[in-house]
Amino acid sequence: MENLSDFHPASTKIPGHIGLIPDGGRRWAAREGISLAGSYSTTKLLLGRFCDFLFESGIHEISIYLSSIQNFRRQQSEIEAFNNVSKIAFANEIYHLAERRQVRIVVAGKREILTGDYLKTIESIESITSGFQKGTVNLCIAYNPVEELIESILKAENKSSILENLWVKTPVDLIIRSGGANLLSNFLPLQSGFARIYFLEKLFNDLIVHDIQIILDEFSKLDRKFGT
Repeated sequence: MENLSDFHPASTKIPGHIGLIPDGGRRWAAREGISLAGSYSTTKLLLGRFCDFLFESGIHEISIYLSSIQNFRRQQSEIEAFNNVSKIAFANEIYHLAERRQVRIVVAGKREILTGDYLKTIESIESITSGFQKGTVNLCIAYNPVEELIESILKAENKSSILENLWVKTPVDLIIRSGGANLLSNFLPLQSGFARIYFLEKLFNDLIVHDIQIILDEFSKLDRKFGT
């Protein structure tokens, strides 16, 4: 495990760990005149397509920001739409992606605020994919970095084991956020200290694989110094 003062990704042309912040689902639903559940369904299909492309491109870890703790303060109808689409995705697209790519699914977030059946669905797919070793998909659900750090410190036996107890244990190389907002919204701040961040004006459901490829090409040309 990296030293606490040297927690950053390796300097490689292909990012090892990519973060995705799929923003713009509500705006896309309003623009297209469809339900929020319909918009989320489009998002889950695209996430599966992009993850396939990223794993094929040599990335071995992907972290996806599906929801923060604050998102669970929204209207109950919005929370139910997200939960219902997510449960279907866990049983279908996410499961098939994990099986096809032999990648492990890890859920990072404050599980105590999730409903019982939703939590059981999460725990089931984590258990089913726990032996897959060709990559990892971290799904940030009800995520909050303060909660992550508090839990990690409480579990740590000593200073050097704090990183080992984080919900997401490896540093992020590259973050892509859609929807025109140039902020991270508390997405993995400790892991993203040296991440390159690309903010896209497009809403997530308008993205295509070529948009992701352009960013990977730009990233490969960077000279990353990590503060040295």
